[in-house]
Amino acid sequence: MSPHRKPRFRRWSLRILLIVILLPVIALAIVRSAGWLRMRKTDREIQAFLGPYQVNAVNDTLKLRGRDIVYLKTGKGEQKKSALILVHGSPGSLDAFLDYMVDTALLSRADIITYDRPGFGNSAFGIAEPSLSAQADILIGLMKAMGYDSYWLAGHSYGAPVIVHAAIREPRKVKGICLIAGSVSPELEPESTVWRKWIDLPLVRDLLPVSMRVSNEELMSIRQDLIMIEDDWDRLRMPVSVIHGTKDVLVPFENMQYVLDRATTADTIFTKVFEGESHFILWTHEQQIVEELVKLIDSGSEQFPVSS
Repeated sequence: MSPHRKPRFRRWSLRILLIVILLPVIALAIVRSAGWLRMRKTDREIQAFLGPYQVNAVNDTLKLRGRDIVYLKTGKGEQKKSALILVHGSPGSLDAFLDYMVDTALLSRADIITYDRPGFGNSAFGIAEPSLSAQADILIGLMKAMGYDSYWLAGHSYGAPVIVHAAIREPRKVKGICLIAGSVSPELEPESTVWRKWIDLPLVRDLLPVSMRVSNEELMSIRQDLIMIEDDWDRLRMPVSVIHGTKDVLVPFENMQYVLDRATTADTIFTKVFEGESHFILWTHEQQIVEELVKLIDSGSEQFPVSS
């Protein structure tokens, strides 16, 4: 062997080793810093999106439960007495509802509000709030801060149990709720969370996109949180709308039956079934969901009596 080949071999070995070590570090840095992983447009992009629709928009921050919560509100003309609040799933951001925020049928009936739930979007991105009760506290705090007489609430996926929890606690303020592909049944949540705990291990969680890590943290306790409100569904005396796709592999379609079995004291229950459709009906069937929201709002023009 040439005396020059050994040092050259060592140099290449060191380079390869350095690349093997640095590539995961670089990849991790890219993953953790990439803005698109927030699933959130910038404020400038949101303003550009809203521009053509000629709506009155407020994009601001509130301090709720010690957290900075970013919200977006749209309306036409003077503030109405009631508002529709839209709550996104996990992971997600207020971007999930941008098209709904400018819908003329909805805006003719109510002002519309959505927000980045804690840990997502621009609401303390990366700092999870795993308690469903605390999530409801933030929603109730938002309702009080906005100052409307009453609200309709709509939630997609994880957003659905958030609005159920809030409506149970504030039944006099909530005129109706809409559960879109909602994860509300504890029986349908996996009892074993071994794989979620594995994902939460320090090395593994650091390799995940931040939004996915936050999502995993809040979903780890959802089953127990849902069990805690199982006996409180009878406080829901307002109209309830349930929308689900039959081929939803993320949140089983059977959640709809759970609502029908539990919400027996609701004034009215509307159901909309999308045959053969997935978890993403919020975006694939936007117009039909708007129609269901309009139906809910039009049915709840009066505040229904609530037992104390």
